[in-house]
Order: sequence, then C-alpha cells, then structure tokens
Amino acid sequence: MKQLLIGSLVMFFASTASAHGCPGEMRTIDAKLPTATLPAAEMSKVKALRAEGEKLHKEGKHTESMKALADAKKLLGV
Repeated sequence: MKQLLIGSLVMFFASTASAHGCPGEMRTIDAKLPTATLPAAEMSKVKALRAEGEKLHKEGKHTESMKALADAKKLLGV
C-alpha cells in the first residue's frame, strides 16, 4: 500500500512539473522571435511549432507539447 501511494505521488508531481515546463518554453521562444534572423520558411515553421506546442499544452498533452516546443527552439538556435 505504501509503495502504491509513493508511486502515485511521484507520477502526480512528475506530470505537474512537466505541465509547468511548457509555458517557460513558450516564453523562451517568444523572447527570441523578435531578434531571430531566419529565412521566411523556417520562421513560419518555428511559429507553427510554437502554436502547436501551445495547443497541445492546453489539451493536456504536455509530452507532445514539449517536443514541438523543443523543435521550435532548435530551429531558433536556443
């Protein structure tokens, strides 16, 4: 019983922590966008990935959101 409770708490806090990571990643992208010097096609892709990350975050799909946001940051060189 004790192990079940500990496992449940670990999973709860892990999911909560990842949920709060998405907004920070979006802020990082938003801060870099105004000074980014990317070709138009890449800039569009970054903006699309950022929007997808926000949408997924709002749907509670934090793992997928973090992946999309990480891809956007990679294109931005962050």
